[in-house]
Amino acid sequence: MRYWNTYSVVYVRTGKARFEDETGRDIPVGAGDLMLMFPRHGYRYLNDPAIPWSEIFVQFEGPVFDLWRKTGLIRPADPVWRLEPLSYWWPKLAAIAAPRTERDQEPTLHRVCLLQSLLAEAYNAANRNERDKEQDDWLARAYSLLEENLGGYPDWEALAGRLDLSYERFRKRFRALAGQAPSQYRTLRRINWAGELLKNRRLPLADIATTCGFHDVFHFAKRFQQATGLTPAQFRLRH
Repeated sequence: MRYWNTYSVVYVRTGKARFEDETGRDIPVGAGDLMLMFPRHGYRYLNDPAIPWSEIFVQFEGPVFDLWRKTGLIRPADPVWRLEPLSYWWPKLAAIAAPRTERDQEPTLHRVCLLQSLLAEAYNAANRNERDKEQDDWLARAYSLLEENLGGYPDWEALAGRLDLSYERFRKRFRALAGQAPSQYRTLRRINWAGELLKNRRLPLADIATTCGFHDVFHFAKRFQQATGLTPAQFRLRH
């Protein structure tokens, strides 16, 4: 394990590795990942020697970063941030890490301020990515539940309860993420299912309506035409 008396960041441009720290964390990292290390907190990253590796490594210190750590903005428990695209983040870090020359009159404080700004932006981007993934995972789970037993009549409260929400909260969150109500999504899935069944000309419309959970042929035909612009008979003729 390495132990520094400063903070450090590593941004990976190419390669694959595993980040490990003194608490036993073991996290796969690769291109587009930023690793954040803390003073006197042991870490190491073991890169795959079969894959070319390139990185930017920056060490830094200062009371502002200590304050960020104290308030939980940066934490040893959250050491790897996903930052993409590379074309955006790499030049920003490269400008901060570039060696100073004799002609370089840029004050060190300026680079420290740039680093503070970059870390704040990176924190927001990384947490937004995590929120997006969480929302995508939740919506995929909701879709799956709504597609169960399409021919039956759902118990909406029980369905929402499987996502640990009341139905009202579930309905609002689903509409915000999917752009439609849960009942609308479910109806469209039933319409799609009915469309597949209509391609079998031997199936009576009444049987298709019942199978897909519509009250009767009239109700089925009305909803089908609203969704597709065609009556079931017209759709069947075209297919």
